[in-house]
Amino acid sequence: MWYKIIMVLLMVITIGYPRQQWRWANDSMEMTFDKEAHLAGSFGLYYMFKYKGFSDKEVLLYTFGLGLLKEVIDANLPYEKYGRIGGDGFSKYDLAYNTIGIGLAFSLDRLWKVEKKNVRNYGHSNGGSFDRSR
Repeated sequence: MWYKIIMVLLMVITIGYPRQQWRWANDSMEMTFDKEAHLAGSFGLYYMFKYKGFSDKEVLLYTFGLGLLKEVIDANLPYEKYGRIGGDGFSKYDLAYNTIGIGLAFSLDRLWKVEKKNVRNYGHSNGGSFDRSR
């Protein structure tokens, strides 16, 4: 139900844009190269935003927002006319794979705690213990 509300809002927001007719993708949840790209892209974007210092809320919002923006572009710019920048229509299944990628990254981030290791700084002037007499 929520995705229908989001789709209607996106269509209303884009009314003033010069565009083609809003297109809906005719696809499924079957794993294809496009779906893999959505999953991996969202996974990677999550970590890019996370380790650039954004809050958890911002990370989730920006990552999902970029996936949603890509679907709006796909709905408005046909690949037949615009090539690689365009798409075959708005796909709720692509958004599902975006969400799965974000969920996997978020879960992995919570489960896998990174231990800070004591790394020696050899040969540097800030207290390194490099023996130069050899």
